[in-house]
Amino acid sequence: MDRIYARISLETERSGSVAKQLAALRRAATGKVAEYVDRSTSGAVPFAERPEGARLLAALQPGDRVLVTKVDRCSRSTRDLLGLVERVETAGATITFTEQGIATEGPTGRFVLTLLGALAEMERALIAERRRESLEAFKAEGRHAVGRAPFGLRSVPNPNGRGLVLRPDPDEAPTLRGVVESLLEGQAQARLAPLVGMGEPAFSRLLRNERLAGILGYDADGVPRLDPDMAVFDLTEWERLQAYLSRPAKAWSKAEGYGAALACSECGDRLYLNVAARKPQYATYRCRKVKQAHKGPGAAVGASVIRNNADAFMEKDFLARFGAEPVIEEVTVSSDAVRTEAISVARLRLTAARRAQDAARTPEEEDTADEAYRAARRALRDAEELPSETVVEARDTGMDHAELWEMLPDSERGAFLAAAGRWVVRPGRLPIEEKLQFRPKED
Repeated sequence: MDRIYARISLETERSGSVAKQLAALRRAATGKVAEYVDRSTSGAVPFAERPEGARLLAALQPGDRVLVTKVDRCSRSTRDLLGLVERVETAGATITFTEQGIATEGPTGRFVLTLLGALAEMERALIAERRRESLEAFKAEGRHAVGRAPFGLRSVPNPNGRGLVLRPDPDEAPTLRGVVESLLEGQAQARLAPLVGMGEPAFSRLLRNERLAGILGYDADGVPRLDPDMAVFDLTEWERLQAYLSRPAKAWSKAEGYGAALACSECGDRLYLNVAARKPQYATYRCRKVKQAHKGPGAAVGASVIRNNADAFMEKDFLARFGAEPVIEEVTVSSDAVRTEAISVARLRLTAARRAQDAARTPEEEDTADEAYRAARRALRDAEELPSETVVEARDTGMDHAELWEMLPDSERGAFLAAAGRWVVRPGRLPIEEKLQFRPKED
């Protein structure tokens, strides 16, 4: 059986490439024919991974002929081409390239086939290189070559020459500007992405596309080449957006603010400062364990409160409760009185033992005096090893809590408030006096 194979990367009505290939292959066939066509398939895709190529290989029988017009219809890789030939011959079939007059029988055909495969691979590399160079040239000229224009832009005829150029879309550009403004005010990318018909990853890439700022590229000195007519954002707006996007990813701060003195009424855990908001008025203390609910009535809602409101209320409430009270500090005092007295007693015993040794007259008196001396030495060592006695004393500092509050840096005020107790935060929109309720420590 003759199995004819055709392939095209991109077929148009004008080219009619597949029809031409099939017509030539049918003329070359001499027996029963089976046709296999891979459309919109690159030559870089291995033959066995193409839908129709894989079907052809699976159907091969001994004695079959595979007919292809040219080597590059099979493959643009020498390794893949030779692998295909080996697989066809292992099945007991042959392969013939009709326009080039090459068959796989014999060493000469295999040699010529290897050369043509290498040329096809080089041609593929040259085509890819020329395409990259063309796209770079188009980009440098501000022209739009292939693909869909980024959201916010549209392709229009080049008023200064051939081809297409990008210009702000009258509908999409204002929408994108409004979305970016909402982003800079603190709204999440995940919530804004659907407004431009994208998922969050694609939206994130769009926000970094320099063509939105009219940037065509950079010269050898790093100076940007600009097309002001293409820009959706001017350079000042673009720098502001990129600075926002490159800010630290950390969204929660444990050390900053008064979160240590705030507690969620739902779970009892401390609150954290949400530092993701770009503007100070949007910063909030939030509970991280109980998520904001969007599942209807009765769902658990985490406590949160605007930072500015909470800070002002907590300071006022704390000073009203404790501001006039004196500040008492605990001072740890070390005393060596017991140790000193014990050392003195041991030294007296040692002196007495030495005198007894000097006064001894008989062997029995000497033994007794020596034992007393050794005991006195042990007592002295024990006395010297006694620890110092630690005493904690409460002392009045001479200032009240209001005066101490004024002296504390902002970084220490949160811990100072937490030492007094916790302000329990309730969820929902409530007056600040009802939203924050003070709970003193039990001790």
